[in-house]
Amino acid sequence: MTATLVAVLALIVFLAILAVGVPIGVSMGLVGFFGIMALRGDAAFATLFTIPYSAMASWSLSVIPMFLLMGYIGFHAGYTKDAYDAAYKWLGRLPGGVAIATLFGGAGFGACSGSSIAATAALGRIAIPEMERYGYDIKLACGSVAVAGTLAALIPPSILLVLYGIVAEQSVGKLLIAGIFPGILSMLCFSALVYVRALVSPQFAPKGETVSLAERLSSLKYGAPLLFIFFIVIAGIYSGVFTPTEAGSLGAFVISILSFAMRRLNLHTFTESIFETMRVTCSIFVIVLGAYIFIQFLAISRLPITFAEWAVSLPINRMLIFIGVLAVYLILGCFLDAIGLILLTVPFIFPAVSALGFDPIWFGVIVVKMVEIGLLTPPVGIQTYVLKGVVPHIPVETIFGGIFPFFLVDLFIVIGLLIVFPDIALFLPNKMTG
Repeated sequence: MTATLVAVLALIVFLAILAVGVPIGVSMGLVGFFGIMALRGDAAFATLFTIPYSAMASWSLSVIPMFLLMGYIGFHAGYTKDAYDAAYKWLGRLPGGVAIATLFGGAGFGACSGSSIAATAALGRIAIPEMERYGYDIKLACGSVAVAGTLAALIPPSILLVLYGIVAEQSVGKLLIAGIFPGILSMLCFSALVYVRALVSPQFAPKGETVSLAERLSSLKYGAPLLFIFFIVIAGIYSGVFTPTEAGSLGAFVISILSFAMRRLNLHTFTESIFETMRVTCSIFVIVLGAYIFIQFLAISRLPITFAEWAVSLPINRMLIFIGVLAVYLILGCFLDAIGLILLTVPFIFPAVSALGFDPIWFGVIVVKMVEIGLLTPPVGIQTYVLKGVVPHIPVETIFGGIFPFFLVDLFIVIGLLIVFPDIALFLPNKMTG
């Protein structure tokens, strides 16, 4: 049996055990281990001694708990609510202003967390009751909150971009910077959808209350700590003064000091932030560990290289192949979680995309955008179920119905603009010195 055939059979087995409910990290680890055993025999046991340490003792991976800690402290210290309140006071009087404020608030929270789940949970608690109070169409309210949470997947600091950079062996710093403009583009496109919907059907999105200029200006001071932390992280990475890991560590330290100094954080909430960070970090690292064993198996089987050679030899336009890759991500995104999808697919697809001449930084942004879309689509649609947990009185089908228009905008307009104008993602990274 050839190595390629073993790899193909292993992928089939992987999908089968995933379908029966085995966690994705465990699935990748088991299939990778037995795949290596089929190709290399007892040498597979050596991977159990070497890979766990080499995978976990990673300087690049240590940025993940730092970004998570920033996000959880930001949530417990109330910066999420501040970001939303400031956005509401400035944008609430626009048609659909409360929903637009939610999208801007989601971008603000994403700028200090990197966690879509945390952003959706936080915004759901704040924004859904407000929009219900103002008589918003419940589908529009749920859709705007769900997609606002996904902005954290792209706006730096982004855990998904970090994982892509590690697996694809690309600059994590450039990837984080590359997510800025696409994240803003996504926010503006979603906001435009809400604005147009409110103009066409004002009864679905009534205007909010009038807020004085003094109140609007006053709201900015509460968002100042968030902007300060974002500036430290992004400016440090962009200038090359800090590595992403150093920037994440400094950001977590600064937000902790500021929160204690402003009496927004106490020992109990700080401890809770640490425990929540540890829980999520452990779950991510289990997936990473399984993925590294699986990646080792793929490298031995040479399946990614074989696939890359086959893709390059196809007598069709490379953009058609690329659209096929997007279709694969769209389908898999319906069934796999975001982190697992990146760790599973990038080692397999990246060599082919690179061989076809696509920019790896730009492709990383596209991958995260497609994964972000997968966070919204049924049957998994984790953002939907997170939001359902926050607002249990709203049916799941109502939430999915509200997401659908935003899904179309994300897939056809945002992705389309990024494909036609790749400099949206590449302009800032290309200006970096490092």
